[in-house]
Parts: sequence; C-alpha cells; structure tokens
Amino acid sequence: MLIRHSLALVAVLLCASALSGESERKATDGAPRLGKYKIFSYGRVSAPPLYLGAVVLEEGGKYKVLLNGDKPGGEGKYEYDAAAKAIVWKDGPYKDDGFTGEFTIDREGQTHKIRLKKTTIATNNSEE
Repeated sequence: MLIRHSLALVAVLLCASALSGESERKATDGAPRLGKYKIFSYGRVSAPPLYLGAVVLEEGGKYKVLLNGDKPGGEGKYEYDAAAKAIVWKDGPYKDDGFTGEFTIDREGQTHKIRLKKTTIATNNSEE
C-alpha cells in the first residue's frame, strides 16, 4: 500500500513538473502574449507612475488602444519582429505617434513589457 501511494505521488510530481515546464516555455518563447497591457508613464523617481490606459494585442496582428477609463482610442495592426525583439506598429495611432515597440520579458515569463516611449511602458502580468 505504501509503495502504491509513493508511486502515485511521484507520478503527480512528474506531471506537475512537466506542466510547469510547458507553461514556462510558452511564457518565455520570445513573443508577446495576447491580451491587455496597462500603460504607465514614469517621471520623477519619487513620484508614482501615471496610468495612461491600455493596449490590447489581439489575434491576427491587431491591436486596440484604450484610453483612461477604457474608452476606445483607435486600432491598428502590428507585427512582432523576433530578430529585433520589438513590435512594429504597421498602422493606427501607435504608428502615427511614432511609438517604439522594444519588447522584454521579466520575472521568468510572468511580466511582458512593451516600451512605447523612453518613459512610457505597457505591461502585461500573467497573474492579473
């Protein structure tokens, strides 16, 4: 009986390990995940960042801009350039505004960041 319980526990641990490894690969495969990225502007070190709205990355290379209060602010198309590790805004308000798209992954894949301007960053956290 004890051996059966031990084998069952080992099987559960192996499955959990395999699943966590799979989610880790998906989270850090290099491409930005789809979903809502909250946009913050960072100023003085002593001041809290300002919330500016959000950008939503959707399937098919589409994005939607949400202003503060989730009011629609436009939409467009984007591509992810894996070699440059950046999002390229193909059209829409982010292209018109000359936003950059430098993409980084932090916290072992939990946080995806898109730099829009020097002090303006869009962030997507997996735990939200």
